[in-house]
Amino acid sequence: MIKLSLPLSVAIPRKTKGDRIVTLNLNTFRNLHHMIANSAKREWVKVVADAVGYQTHLPEPPYLFTYTVFPSSNRKFDLGNVLPAIQKYTDDALIELGWLKDDSYKHISAINYRFGTVDPENPRVELEIASWGDE
Repeated sequence: MIKLSLPLSVAIPRKTKGDRIVTLNLNTFRNLHHMIANSAKREWVKVVADAVGYQTHLPEPPYLFTYTVFPSSNRKFDLGNVLPAIQKYTDDALIELGWLKDDSYKHISAINYRFGTVDPENPRVELEIASWGDE
């Protein structure tokens, strides 16, 4: 099993006014201009590459992906709003980085979404990738 720690947002560099912070969720994704969404996706590939770090390869497919969110506060939110956007960006990044052949059911057979705990010091999403038979 491999565990990746990912942020809940991505910073898009700008020439003026500092970085633009884009929170990854379906509401943001739906409303973003396509150029900003594309920039966020490019930056997310860098985030995933850093999270992958020294790890050399995934276990054998098919995979079980488990996404656990650790928000910064007790504020109510919808797992189905946050995690699908992060999942899609992450799946595409893993494909671009050569870790996944594709994100079809032949490679990712199951996906779980979970709430962890509130973590004001380190809000994040943890992705656990396991072989389907190892759950």
